[in-house]
Amino acid sequence: MSVVVEADDRGRILIPAEMRSKFKGKRYKLTQKKDHLELEPLGDVEELYRSFAKKIKSDWDSLEEKGEDFVSNGRRTKD
Repeated sequence: MSVVVEADDRGRILIPAEMRSKFKGKRYKLTQKKDHLELEPLGDVEELYRSFAKKIKSDWDSLEEKGEDFVSNGRRTKD
């Protein structure tokens, strides 16, 4: 299935609901290829966190806050 979509004035592209509903989660990996972009759905972050919980030394809220800051600002925060 393919559809034509258009970016708004801020560069955002809406993924139609009928396409989003086929994938779990709200996060996607966007990869720039030589002549196109590739969008890949990512698994549930909370489920992934639980699978690595014993190896991760930060609590969920701290990780989520750092992740939101990274997405908002495009950079890592200093600890």
